[in-house]
Amino acid sequence: MKRIILSILVLMTFVSVYATENYKYWNEGALTWEDFTGTPEMKTTPTFFKGRLIIKDKADLKELKENIYSVYALAAMDQSVSYAEKEFETDQALRYHQLQFDLLEIMRRRLQAELNTGLTGIEADRRLVHYQNLYNEQIADLARHTVNGSNDKRLQEEEYFVRKQLDEYVLPKAKVEKPSKFSYGWYAGTGALIPTADIADIFKYSWLFNIGLTAGYDRLYLKADVSYGQPKLKDLRTEINGKPQEWTVNKYANQLSGIVVIGYRVVDAKHFAITPNIGGGWTNYAWDVADFKFNEEDKIYERCSEIRKFTMSNFNIMGSIDFDWKFHTAVSDKPMFRKGRKEQYSSSLRISPYVMHQKYTQTTPERSGLQVGVMVTYVGIARALGIK
Repeated sequence: MKRIILSILVLMTFVSVYATENYKYWNEGALTWEDFTGTPEMKTTPTFFKGRLIIKDKADLKELKENIYSVYALAAMDQSVSYAEKEFETDQALRYHQLQFDLLEIMRRRLQAELNTGLTGIEADRRLVHYQNLYNEQIADLARHTVNGSNDKRLQEEEYFVRKQLDEYVLPKAKVEKPSKFSYGWYAGTGALIPTADIADIFKYSWLFNIGLTAGYDRLYLKADVSYGQPKLKDLRTEINGKPQEWTVNKYANQLSGIVVIGYRVVDAKHFAITPNIGGGWTNYAWDVADFKFNEEDKIYERCSEIRKFTMSNFNIMGSIDFDWKFHTAVSDKPMFRKGRKEQYSSSLRISPYVMHQKYTQTTPERSGLQVGVMVTYVGIARALGIK
């Protein structure tokens, strides 16, 4: 209980801090001491500048129905934690912090160049972290070389090189991206299927391996897959077909399953998605049976017929929920579609609990019940991506 309360307090603190963040962007002009408005509880230096790289998506409102947007990188001063004590507000200290800001702008331009290749979502965040770490290393080197800006000669040298980079490395214009609403992909994984009610009188749970295909338009998805497993029969001497002493020969049956469902993605965030599905599921069980008779002499049952195959199958309604954790996105280097569009490929880990109703009329008596399971799969989704 204490951990839960602590987690809530940490989350509330994060939200409150995030809500009060105040930024000044590099393109809004040079720094002034009025920009240093932070009031930290503990000050480690007389003046302090905090630079952050930020990524923002900007949708084209005129073309919002077409899902057109641009991804921008921004160099920002976090004014909520940047501060200066009045007696240390010198021109040289301000030059030093402006130099830190200029270094951040160079990182921003390099990041923007990568974003223009079509990077979005998770991969864009990873590149942002890379350049933020690179910036942090550079300002640490800058602090050592200039003695926190107090060595005027070294400060002038650094200012010259940074300004030269700014002049040579022009800010790339943010590209307009238009991902297609159509998507297609595949998935593969494994999971368990547990029979209930009358079906559980015959089989224990089975471990399945499955592979499937999926296609979608916007938030609507269609998927179909097949699964295979070998459930263990509970009792080899169960008279499943109503025939006296017709028993199973082996301990395991072969199970082949398939589903066709349609789903609507109710949550589609950068790292997470939830998709309820409804459709139909088919299962087929097959195993070897034979007739047995009792050997009075040896006091054992012996097989007295040829081994034959017994099968039971049914197609019925099913429902499931897909929980996707998106962990990777990539964009092809070369165009792969008409009109020069590239391919955007996303990877995710999916957990899918599901329930399926089945009624088998091949047995005597008929057997019915729910089959409950969960699948864990890798999912790869691709779509066309237009970049202009």
